Amino acid sequence: MYRYLRKLLIPAALLLTLLMPCSASASEASFSLGKASYSVDDVTNSMDAASYIKNGRFFVPVRYSALVCGINQDNITFDSNTQRLTLVTDDGLVINLQVGTKSIIVNNSVESMDVAPENIKGRVYLPIRYIAEAMNRAVTWDSIEERVSIQMEDYLGKALDEIKQERYSSAISLCEKMISISPNSAPSHIIKGLAQSQQAIYEGAIASYNKALAINPNHHLAFIYRAEARWLSNVNTQNIDPIIDDISQAIDKFPTPEYYCMRAGLYNYTGAYDKAIADCNKAMALNSQYKTAHYRRAFAYCLKDGNDAFMGELNNILAQFPADEKATQYMQLLNSGTLFKLDVSDWLEVY
Repeated sequence: MYRYLRKLLIPAALLLTLLMPCSASASEASFSLGKASYSVDDVTNSMDAASYIKNGRFFVPVRYSALVCGINQDNITFDSNTQRLTLVTDDGLVINLQVGTKSIIVNNSVESMDVAPENIKGRVYLPIRYIAEAMNRAVTWDSIEERVSIQMEDYLGKALDEIKQERYSSAISLCEKMISISPNSAPSHIIKGLAQSQQAIYEGAIASYNKALAINPNHHLAFIYRAEARWLSNVNTQNIDPIIDDISQAIDKFPTPEYYCMRAGLYNYTGAYDKAIADCNKAMALNSQYKTAHYRRAFAYCLKDGNDAFMGELNNILAQFPADEKATQYMQLLNSGTLFKLDVSDWLEVY
């Protein structure tokens, strides 16, 4: 048996699963009254100050307002002597605020505000809509929940698009941007890992998946992609137990035919054919039309019991999928007596 090092495409079904939370709507950040935390796409991150209401206006720490609007922390400066706050966006937009002054200066254009920024214990506060509107971001207020929400740039959706276009460095930068905004975002680390893996930066990818799992130990995709990275980074090792363990963890969290077939492929690779057959049966119990399960089981029977068993499985496949091209070709090879080799290193392929 041989392993083949190759750059694998992200399985489409898994990519769509990962993309859906990002593409269903633009990312959103929210701040709730009295809480020293903010949420990004329902992921909670801590703040060193809490939002408050004064005279009917909802004040948010400017540092975090700017952060969720995509302004890097290095581009937020505060002069304690003049009480002047300067924000600079990635595209060069400059926003200036003065504590106690009811005006905001956007690229030298002065606009009035109905409240002034406040400095409380070294933290500058302002209703978030002024910064958001300067950056053309929509803001909504939920009076029942006492929560303000702001539309964010869809960094992760864009990162996935960059991966599909094979612009991996750009994808990594977008993920790192999202991580700087929402440190507790497990999907950000997962998508970063995908981009790293596609660049053959496997150890970096594994580190990214480890971070995702430290945040969310139940994220099945992190286990799946870590297994892939481990496989590709150790193509000459005979110990694939950690890889099997990752797939098993994913199955425990989210059993799918694809995951069972991945583990079945690994069992075929290690010679644990009965375990492979059992996993294929579980996959078919979930989806009887899933061809990968039928073929993985056929391979297991072939490797375990020989060509007659393989032919019996192929007949079963043809009974369920008449004129299946792959099964027909295998039958022709068997009937002709041609020697051929089964590749059992393709466990990641879930066709």
